[in-house]
Amino acid sequence: MSLAIGIDLGGTNLRAGALRAEGGALEASHRELIGEDRAAGALVDRIAGVVERLAGSAAGGGPGANDAPVPVGIGVAAMLRDPRGTVARSPHLGWRDVPFGRLMRERLGPRFAVGVYNDVNAVTWGEAVAGAARGCRDVLAVYVGTGIGGGVIAGGALLDGATCCAGEIGHVKVRWDDSAAPCNCGGRGCVEAYVGGSYLDRRIRREVAAERARTQAIRIAGAPDRVNAAHVDQAAAEGDEWALALWRELAPMLAVTLANALAVLNSERLVLGGGLLSRTPTLVSMVDSALRIVAPPPILEPLTVAMAELGDDAGVVGAARLAAAGTAVAGP
Repeated sequence: MSLAIGIDLGGTNLRAGALRAEGGALEASHRELIGEDRAAGALVDRIAGVVERLAGSAAGGGPGANDAPVPVGIGVAAMLRDPRGTVARSPHLGWRDVPFGRLMRERLGPRFAVGVYNDVNAVTWGEAVAGAARGCRDVLAVYVGTGIGGGVIAGGALLDGATCCAGEIGHVKVRWDDSAAPCNCGGRGCVEAYVGGSYLDRRIRREVAAERARTQAIRIAGAPDRVNAAHVDQAAAEGDEWALALWRELAPMLAVTLANALAVLNSERLVLGGGLLSRTPTLVSMVDSALRIVAPPPILEPLTVAMAELGDDAGVVGAARLAAAGTAVAGP
């Protein structure tokens, strides 16, 4: 049974796990906050330390001198430039043109073979091999957490695109007028700039603090400075006017984004997940209702919508399984 290690480097957390490539059950796992120091060199060192500890704990000390390199898959919240793991841009990590894959391979050395993937592509693959999209050959997965990311499986294969940027659904434009909200990607009017968790939390805090929001969400949260999207969702479920107005504004934006992507892809399974959607069932229901209105009927006929099943493990499992499948690279 060969060992594989998966890393999920998101906008907030660093998650990791070791598993047997032929199986899928995590034998060891790790989680930590990324924190304020997001310099590439610092994170490369931290990830390498986690990888070495996991390899040792799961494999009795790691590979020997004559063993094949242990595959390490790293899903990173970034737009990639090439299959060797060069990060073109990562708004949440603050990286631009970082040779992340090369740095990781240089740091880990010949004991490990490293593959770098977009984090949501890794999550999508995890759900396809072990979660909500098992058995499906055409999948669109969309995760709304700190930001919004997407992954596409077409004909049973993960879709990378010409420069490894396929699936960047968070940067689909839903506004393009002069007042379109700025996005950390450098553009304006992206759906992420409206529905992404970090943007939405700031808006909620701003409106509550400005007393524009006379809302039951404050009662639910216990104090104005504690209100987050989950409290807004519960308030909306109770009929709160401000909460419902906010969700009625945002739900169609996400629904239209999904419908447009599905019109192009004709996926059989839409997987929804991420920290925000997992805490906002009322918003999810409103998005689903709007999707049924705006998507073309022939696109809806084969489509099933499912919530992600693997939770925080999806990116770890997917990255490890992708690396174990031979996409990891040994040497710089």
